[in-house]
Amino acid sequence: AVLEVGSEPRHNTVLLNEYVRALRVAFPPNDTTLAHRHAKDSLYFFLTEGGLEVLNHIKGDSPAQCDCMGFGEIRYGTHETDRPLVHKITNKTSKEMLCIDAEILRSPPVTSAIPLVAEHHTLVKIRDKCRVYKLSLKPGESVKVTYPFFYVTVVLKPGTVKMGFPSWGGGPALSWEVKSQIGDVAWKEPVMDLTQTNVGTELYEVFIAEWR
Repeated sequence: AVLEVGSEPRHNTVLLNEYVRALRVAFPPNDTTLAHRHAKDSLYFFLTEGGLEVLNHIKGDSPAQCDCMGFGEIRYGTHETDRPLVHKITNKTSKEMLCIDAEILRSPPVTSAIPLVAEHHTLVKIRDKCRVYKLSLKPGESVKVTYPFFYVTVVLKPGTVKMGFPSWGGGPALSWEVKSQIGDVAWKEPVMDLTQTNVGTELYEVFIAEWR
């Protein structure tokens, strides 16, 4: 039997709304998933430090294909636009596999016609339904940015970041700290003048996946 991907026990839903379903995929070396179906266009964020090697058993293909994914590699699967993917995966690495599968369910009510241009942000992938940027902040670095779109964040290199908004209409400025872990996922609404400062001691990197 082939399972819907959300029912495969190594795929755990960590975020769900009308626009996105994000699944955290984690399993140990030499483990193999059950056969499962991907039916939505999806972004895959590969988060195994040092890289990942898998055997990809795709239904209809023989034999299984050996595949390698770098740390921080992003792939896009057209499982709705093209055709569903039915497969199972074997982890051939000596570390736990960690991947975030973010399914694009629908376009949000606010989108941006043009890509974001902002300091410390690098555009790393463009597809019809999304754009992905990588925000990199060294310790002590800060960036003030407006995100005119809905987006998913996926933490690549965790740290402690101070978030802040300026004072509006004489009210107090707001700030708070966020401690992250690798693979943390969140859905964010459009935002103006958000300041992000790396107050930790290591490089902080997060993917900003813009829904189009």
